[in-house]
Formats: sequence, structure tokens, C-alpha cells
Amino acid sequence: MSDIFVKTLLYELKSIGNSWYKLSLLTLLPLLSFGFIIAIFSSGVVRDMPIAVVDHDHSRLSRMLLADIEASPTIDIAYSLPSAKEAIGLVKAIKVYGVVIIPHGFQRDTLMHRQPKVTAMVNTQYILIGKILSSTLMTLLMQSASKVEYLQNLAITHDRYSAMARIVPIGIQVTPFFNTYQNYFYFLVSALIPAIWQIFIVITTLVSIGVIFKYNRVHFIFGDGRHMAVRLIALMLPYTVAFTLMGLLYLLYIYSSWAFQGSLPHLVFALFLTVVSYQVIALLFFALVGDYARSLSLGAVYTAPAFAFLGVTFPVYNMNDFALFWRAMLPISHYMELQIAQANYGVGIAYQSEKFVILLGFWLLFVPVVWLLSYRVKKMEQKI
Repeated sequence: MSDIFVKTLLYELKSIGNSWYKLSLLTLLPLLSFGFIIAIFSSGVVRDMPIAVVDHDHSRLSRMLLADIEASPTIDIAYSLPSAKEAIGLVKAIKVYGVVIIPHGFQRDTLMHRQPKVTAMVNTQYILIGKILSSTLMTLLMQSASKVEYLQNLAITHDRYSAMARIVPIGIQVTPFFNTYQNYFYFLVSALIPAIWQIFIVITTLVSIGVIFKYNRVHFIFGDGRHMAVRLIALMLPYTVAFTLMGLLYLLYIYSSWAFQGSLPHLVFALFLTVVSYQVIALLFFALVGDYARSLSLGAVYTAPAFAFLGVTFPVYNMNDFALFWRAMLPISHYMELQIAQANYGVGIAYQSEKFVILLGFWLLFVPVVWLLSYRVKKMEQKI
């Protein structure tokens, strides 16, 4: 059996060295994809989102309000227009993401406590941008209103503490537990890269097994179908090592500038379990359909939508039953729970043992894989 293992392993190593496609799947293509994602979110924080303003009042107070908005690093007043119609036209042309309209008599009504209404319209077609812009504008408008009220109260009470207490009778302190800087690099990239990584694991596995059947190398690699488990392990081993190391490098890069709260060795072990789980699932796809092209299609359907089911951008508790079922069928979703728990929360491994067991559970699919591929190989041998 050791001879079979070594022979198959050496064959696959030589095959990787002679195939630009396999080499690209192991090196160039993943690195380019990861680099592209990292470059997109490198700034980490959303800044200078363009908006248009329509100031119908042109008063000292309206200029103060616009100055407060412009001072925010999140927003950039790109256009100052005379009418709301022109401003909305810029939103439709996707030149700005929002419009702020200050009404006539804004300063007069404010000083007379008539509660003038400043209108803020935001393009929520882009959900993330819309939420950030809405939150920022609301905060800025409230701060500006509080500033005016504070000055009015100060003129009455002549005491800054009393003036402030009239505005905010109850003090509130909000302390974020994790991702305190609200950095989108840390939030999104740490999930996007694993979502892309699992796609490459499945594709590479299917290419490795698929070309053997496509180019009639079945007899040379699998013989008469005996010792199939040993042959498959040897065939997959180079990719297992490569993708585990790739995952480790990703972890070291992402968390090099962030405090890692848990156990890195345990998370690397979870990486290894995830890699093998996806390899087994990819082999099962091929064993079921027995066709290179169709198995690649199955792999794409299975892995491509994974990011949406990770529970990072959409909360798990709001998913319907089918979404929860599909999520449970994805090893990467269980790995991401381990990654978040270890990297952010420092949860004890004993509390995460269930996730390790689930990932190991995917390995059980190797049993039908061995049986099905042995059956296919023996059937092909009989035809010969």
C-alpha cells in the first residue's frame, strides 16, 4: 500500500508541475483574487461619500449646518444646487448618494422654536452606503440641532452644565465590544477571502480527479479499483497541504494588525478540517455524476453563493428554514463561526467542540466516495 501511495503522490506532484492550469489554481488565481478583494477594501472605512445640498435659506444657521456636514470625514458636499429637482437628478445619475434640503425660513423658525424640517434623502438601493449615509446625516443633524439648543439654553441659564442637561437629561455611553473602529476591511475581507478560498478548493479537487478520467489515465492511477482510499488520499494530499498553508497565510495577514483573542493552532486545525471537507464533497460530486464538466457545474452551484449564507452580512436568526439548511451544508459556515469565535471573542475550545465535530462529520462522505469511484473504475475495467 505504501508503494501505491508514493506512486500516486509522485504522479500528482509531477502533474501539478507540468500543468500551468493546476499551478494557477494553486497560486496565481487565488492570490490575484485575494489581492483584488484586499485592494478594494484597503481603506477600511467609508469616506467622502458625495451628496448634494439645496439651501433655500442662505442664513448663518444654514451655513453652520452645512459646515458641520462638510466637516464629517464620511460625507463630501459635492454639489450645491438651487433646486431639489436638480439634486434628485444627480441621485438618479448616480453622481451623488443623497440630498439635503434646507427649507426657507430655517433660521427664523429654529430661533422661534417652530421645528423646521431639514429633509435628507438617501439612495438606499446601495444598502450599505444608504445605512452609513442615513446614520451619519441623522447624527450630524442632531448634533447641529443640539448645538443651537445649547446656545439658547446657555443664554437663559448662564451655566453650561444646566444648559447641557436641558438638552440631554440622561447621559448615554455606547461601547462597541468588537471591531471598535467599525472597519469594513476587518468585517468583510475576513469573510470574503474564505468564501473565495473554498471555491478554489472545490474547483482544484474536481480538476485533479476530472482530468484523470477525461484523458483516460484511470487504469494508471486507480488500477483495478482496489485500495481506492489510499490512492485518493495521495492524490489529494498536495492540495490539502497547499490550501491549508494558504489559509494560514491569510489568517496571519488579516490578523497581523488586529488583536487575536483565541487560539491560532486550533483555528489552523479548523482550516485543515475545512479543506478536507470540501475535497471530500468535491470528490462526491464527481463520483455521483462521473462527468468532468457537470461536476464542475455542481461545484460552482454549491460554492458560489456561500458568502450570502455565512451570517456575516445577513443575520442567521433572520434566515428562513431553507437558508439555514443550506448554510448547515456548507463547511465554510461552520469554519467562519469558529474563526469569529476565536479571533474576536476568544471563546474556549470546549464551547466550540460541536463545530469541530460537524466538520469531521463531512469526512464521513469519504466512505460513499470510495465505494462509488471503485465501482466506476471496476465498471470501466470490465468494458476494456
